Amino acid sequence: MRFSYKPIVQRFDIPRPTLIEWKKRAKKEPNNWRVKHLEYLQNQVILEEETIKELSKLSINYEEIFLFSAAIYMCPIKNFLPKQQFKKALKDFAYTIHDSVEFRHDFAKDIWSIKLNDGSDRRIADYYRVFDLLEQLNAFQYFVLFNKIVNFVNNVRLKIDIGYSDGFVGKTWQELYSLQKEFSRNSIEEKFSDILVR
Repeated sequence: MRFSYKPIVQRFDIPRPTLIEWKKRAKKEPNNWRVKHLEYLQNQVILEEETIKELSKLSINYEEIFLFSAAIYMCPIKNFLPKQQFKKALKDFAYTIHDSVEFRHDFAKDIWSIKLNDGSDRRIADYYRVFDLLEQLNAFQYFVLFNKIVNFVNNVRLKIDIGYSDGFVGKTWQELYSLQKEFSRNSIEEKFSDILVR
């Protein structure tokens, strides 16, 4: 069966000539680590494509991806986390203390959208919505979705260099406006059109 190298090049940033060289070894050295690794990467791409199809049937909404993405960006999380670790980070993020002026920006209000009924002005993020989504996912579905979101967020990080600042504190209003644009409904629906419910 013929296999295109393009998905591996795009997904793993391995140059096509390298993959062709690995493939050439398949007949002469079937147990060579490069041959085995290429086979693993081919299987990984196929499994991820099938898993995206499964995710598209789960009624995932913009709001879930928005909060998932914002938490990964702001925490900041750069690599895969097991589900329970991510749930803890997400819950901590949801209950972030809003003591600085940056939390008056509309982008912050989009994230921390639920007002607490404790007589204060405190708000929390709707993390239960993401928890409900996470509970629907098996381990590999979670892995694929998490990595898809991390790739999206890392592209945002390349566009908007926030330097020393983690979270909201220390960000300029221009940075927050730029982030709001990158995490807008249109942007997320475009990047996640293969899995989102319309």
